[in-house]
Amino acid sequence: MFNSTSNYENQLYILNQEILGVESIDLSYSNSAVVSKMLGRSSSFTAIGGPASQQLSVSRNLIYDDPIYSYVDGRSLSADLVYNNKSCGFSNGYLTDYIVNCAVGSIPKVSTNFAIFDELVTRDRPSPTGSTTIYIPNQGSISLICDYSSTNRVVGFDYSIKIGKKPIYILGSKTPYEVVTISPPQYTASVQIDVDDAFLQNSFEFLTIRQYKTVEFSIKDKTLTNTIQTLSIPNASLVSESLSSSADGGVKLTLNYIGHL
Repeated sequence: MFNSTSNYENQLYILNQEILGVESIDLSYSNSAVVSKMLGRSSSFTAIGGPASQQLSVSRNLIYDDPIYSYVDGRSLSADLVYNNKSCGFSNGYLTDYIVNCAVGSIPKVSTNFAIFDELVTRDRPSPTGSTTIYIPNQGSISLICDYSSTNRVVGFDYSIKIGKKPIYILGSKTPYEVVTISPPQYTASVQIDVDDAFLQNSFEFLTIRQYKTVEFSIKDKTLTNTIQTLSIPNASLVSESLSSSADGGVKLTLNYIGHL
């Protein structure tokens, strides 16, 4: 009766496909409520103050071709968190944040956030569809193209896409009548390099030379035969640089990019 549920006893399914390599899951909801008072009465009552806020956040190792990445286009998806042979899930969720982190000495990580616009319910566990082939990357199978990358050592990068969503409600409905994608999605990347011959650009060059830089990331398995993920910053602009030096280390340069479709 009082046995705990261990991490190996729960699974995450998105579109009925089990998501592997998961390190953490946060599934939550919060109802907006207000306490209303009335003239002539000493009591009050609780009223609904707005739509429920529901989120799913997943952090995992990037060890296979990610089926979630294609949903940056704004389509809805379903998900189920399964434990004790039951599922807590939803059928109308949207990807709002897609974040990838790569660094020397660690497996690439991907974090995803979802906004949920229908009811979180307990239901039967899904029937898995398809199978997943796991590919293990290492730092030697990750490559990128950006400023200075050909002659300086890249030691890490952070990549993110943010997709805005706006639910449209009508009277008499618990769920949105429509969920609108706020275009365009926002692309950002931060690249960290150990300096060999790189040097800070003139800060005011941004006023005349802003975009259309090439920023691309490729993650393959350790045999270099299977591509796990290819990421890019469309119409990339270098918006800031940060140069640091310390007595117990070398010179490091951080490049920050933004992009848009």
